[in-house]
Amino acid sequence: MKKAFKIVTLLLALAMLLCCAGCSDSSSDDPYAGIPDSTEGKDVTRNLGADNVFSLNCNTEYSFNPLIATNRSNQLVCSLVYENMVEVDNNFEAIPNVITEWSCTEDGKSWTFKIGEGHVFHDGTPVTGRDLSYSLNMAINSDRYRGRFSSFQGAGYDDENFYVTLGIGDTQFVKLLNIPIIKYGEMNEPRPTGSGPYTYNADYTALVAYEGYENYQDLPVDTVYLKEYASAESIISAFDDGIIDVVTNDPSSYTNLGYARTSEIRSYPTTNLHYIQFNNESTLGRYDTIRMAMNYAFDRTYFAEELLHGNGVGSSVAMYPTCAAYPETYAQTMNYNLNSCRSILENAGLKDYDGDGWLEYMSAGEDATLTLIVCSDSSAKTGMCQKFAEDMATIGLKIDVQELTWDDYMTALEEGNFDMYYGEVKLRNNFDLTELLDPEDELNYSRSTDTIFLGLLESYLAASDATRSSMYQAFYEHVASRGLLISIGFEHQEIIVHRGMIRGLNANLGNPLYDFENWEIILDDDTTEQGEGEND
Repeated sequence: MKKAFKIVTLLLALAMLLCCAGCSDSSSDDPYAGIPDSTEGKDVTRNLGADNVFSLNCNTEYSFNPLIATNRSNQLVCSLVYENMVEVDNNFEAIPNVITEWSCTEDGKSWTFKIGEGHVFHDGTPVTGRDLSYSLNMAINSDRYRGRFSSFQGAGYDDENFYVTLGIGDTQFVKLLNIPIIKYGEMNEPRPTGSGPYTYNADYTALVAYEGYENYQDLPVDTVYLKEYASAESIISAFDDGIIDVVTNDPSSYTNLGYARTSEIRSYPTTNLHYIQFNNESTLGRYDTIRMAMNYAFDRTYFAEELLHGNGVGSSVAMYPTCAAYPETYAQTMNYNLNSCRSILENAGLKDYDGDGWLEYMSAGEDATLTLIVCSDSSAKTGMCQKFAEDMATIGLKIDVQELTWDDYMTALEEGNFDMYYGEVKLRNNFDLTELLDPEDELNYSRSTDTIFLGLLESYLAASDATRSSMYQAFYEHVASRGLLISIGFEHQEIIVHRGMIRGLNANLGNPLYDFENWEIILDDDTTEQGEGEND
């Protein structure tokens, strides 16, 4: 075992992502919500502290069951106690983990998953198909994971495999299985038995390395201590003092931290899509051509480079650009172009009929105005809306940007009091847009009645590797031509460490501590011994 080091890893400022419009819920009890940038002008230096141990933050007021845990610190703790079925890399491809092999029928409706050897729960019993089937069924019924499994019909198992049947074929279904495994029958346990590299000590104050874990000898520390901080301010103070040495950060929020000067920052992709949708029942939002024109109205480079400070990527297609199926050539046809936007608007009947410099609809008279609502939780969101309004003013279209609190924003969405809304959504790992566009889905705030896309989406999801890109292009061409959703881009998340401290960071989608056994914690003092109580 490598020597331990005093470090606390915690999650900060990750706004609660909606599966709809994507504003963070300002009424959340999360202690990390609303953290100010307290490091402005400070000389942040590393301080090892007194005990030189590796610690994670936790919050005992929230669950430690990985299938329902909502607190981000506890989720991080759980990532060391429980194994995921698979991992998903930063190109959004599945990585074998507990599941080592998989196959599906040609239509993508029937799946077989093989369980690798050597995976053992902390009570010494092997991980079997029953455990995976149980974990999946429990995840499907949980608030945390339910949204990604809408096509699930059933699961079966034997000792070495488990099987899944889908109502709608999906040849990429395995990418959705980066979910944790718990022991069969323990869903109601506050800390169910896991099979990860660490288990809890007797009084739940620390995680201790589990000797039955396959890569036990490679783990960087014997013990991970669990520390609890009552407030966001105390967490930030601990980082400033070097007691906490690793944080994660949401670069799109107002709570964006400013540690770059004395720290190393590694960003990693997410499926967190920023987008625009129209109210299809509003005066101007009901017209396909007006909606379609907005594909060309958003400066996606400005979004990624200026508003997210390089910690994101613009995309005119609602798929992350590193995906193998990403239709790059088609995506480039919808690059930012205000002249194209104005030309399409004029063809739709929006022109400056009275010569006052502003566009009117169909005839001289009242200037055409589009009301755009945005939740005020994010500087990236509000900044993008302000840039859009300024750009539209240059071509004569008035945009009324309304920056609303969470409650007012949701009320406006539900009542339809908008022409356009700015949303953020955590998409499924297969980039399925059903929840935003299905006329039957309760999250269809755009009031879209289009059903053609459903057939196109099914064809894409069931496509083979060889045809997937063309199928997705056909799907998105329909989405774009009808202006059903205007993709802006994807934000990243950041893992931040004090400079020169940790080697081997390999954060991936949903798991900042991925590949933890290959981390190396660099000590300033080679004589430092592990803290008292290790391996208790």
